[in-house]
Amino acid sequence: MNIDQCTKEDLLRLEEIAIKQGNVINLSIILITVKPKDDELQDILNYFEEKNIKVINSDIEPDSIDEKESDSTEMYIKPFDPSKIDIKMDKMTIDSIIKRIKYGELEFDSDFQRKSGLWNIVQKSQLIESILLRIPLPAFYFDAYNDDKWLIIDGLQRVGTLKEFIVEKSYQLKGMEFLQDLNGLNFDKLPRSFQRRIEETNVNAYLVNPATPPNVKFNIFKRINTGGLVLEPQEIRNALYQGNATKLLKELADLPVFTSATDQSIKKDRMLDREFCLRYVAFTSLTLDIYSNIEEYLNAAMGYLNEIDEKELQRISNDFSRSMTSCNRIFGKYAFRKMADDGRRRPINKAVFEIWSHITYKLKDNEIEQLIKRKSEVQSGFIELCGNNQFLNLLKSSNQRSIKKRIDEVKNMVTELLVR
Repeated sequence: MNIDQCTKEDLLRLEEIAIKQGNVINLSIILITVKPKDDELQDILNYFEEKNIKVINSDIEPDSIDEKESDSTEMYIKPFDPSKIDIKMDKMTIDSIIKRIKYGELEFDSDFQRKSGLWNIVQKSQLIESILLRIPLPAFYFDAYNDDKWLIIDGLQRVGTLKEFIVEKSYQLKGMEFLQDLNGLNFDKLPRSFQRRIEETNVNAYLVNPATPPNVKFNIFKRINTGGLVLEPQEIRNALYQGNATKLLKELADLPVFTSATDQSIKKDRMLDREFCLRYVAFTSLTLDIYSNIEEYLNAAMGYLNEIDEKELQRISNDFSRSMTSCNRIFGKYAFRKMADDGRRRPINKAVFEIWSHITYKLKDNEIEQLIKRKSEVQSGFIELCGNNQFLNLLKSSNQRSIKKRIDEVKNMVTELLVR
C-alpha cells in the first residue's frame, strides 16, 4: 500500500487504539482520522485485516433524503383531529411522585435506552438545592395509558435524581452553592423541615391520557422530550408500544443468525438493531398499500405485533431466522449491501435490507436452495442492478411508489434466474 508518512503514523495510532479495545475498531474513527480516497479505503481495511483487527460499526448507510426529510414531526403523522389529544395538567407533590416510585408505578425500563443516570453528583445535588430554595422546576410529562405504571416522557433525569436521593439514598449532597452546610448529607441526615420541604414541593405534571391515539402519542413524545439525549424514533416506539412488540424485537436482534448476517455491523446502543428487525416485520407482515411514510409504517408494525397471538409471533421469529440465514448463505459478507464489480464491501443499506427480507420471506424453501446453489449468479444480477442509476435512485427514495418499484426490480431478477 502506497501511503505517506503522516497516514502511516495515523494507522499506527489507530492500531494501538484497536489493540486496547481487544483488536476491534470502529470504521467511523478510521474515516475521520485517515480520510481515505475511495480507491484507498480497501487498502486500509486490508491493513487492519492483516493485523487481525476487526473493523466494526459505522457500517450503516445514512437514511435516504426522503427519510431525513420525514424526520420533521409534520411528516411523521397524518393530519389528525386535535380533539384526540387528551393531555391534562395536574398539580402534584414530590411526595406523590416518590410514592409512585416506591410502589413501582413509574416505568424505569432498563431496555429503554434513555438512561436516568446521566447527571453527575453535583448536578443532582443542585436539583435538590433548587427544591429547597423553592425555585420552580420544569414541568413533568407522563404517559398515563396504564394508571398502574406511568411512563416518563419528560423529566427522567429529575425523577431519577429524586429516586436515588430519597428512595435509594445512594448519594450525599455535593457542590451546593447556597446551602453549603448540607454538603455530605444524604436525605435521612437532612433536618426534618428540609425533608418536609422537599416532599411538599408542588410540581406541574402533564398527563397524556389513554384516549390519545398511539400515533399522536408518538408525535407528542418526540415534540416534548427535551432531555440531554435526543431520542431516536425506535427508542420512542419502544416506550410507547410496550408488550409483545418490544419483547419480540429484542429477541430477534439478539439472534445469532441476525448478528451473523449483518456481521455485527448494526449498533445496539440506540436500538438501531431493533429498528432493522422491525423493518423486517413491516415489509413481510404488512401490505405496502397502507404505507404513507416510514415512521407511520413502522409504528403500524409495532401495533400489529402487540395484537397477534403467541403462535403468530413464533412464526415471525422462525421466518426471520430463515430469511437471515438465506441472505447470509447467498451473499456472505455482502449481505444487505449495495454491490459492485470492484468487490468492495459497502455499508449496510436499509432499503437493500428491506428488499431481500421481503423477497426471501416470499420464496419457497426449494427456491431459496436454488439461489444458494447459484449464489454467484444472484450476486452478479444484483451487481448489475446496483450499477443502474435508475435503481440506485429508487434505493434513495422512501415513497411508496419507489419502494414497490425497487422490490419488483429485484424480484424480477430473481424470478428470471429461477426459471432458467
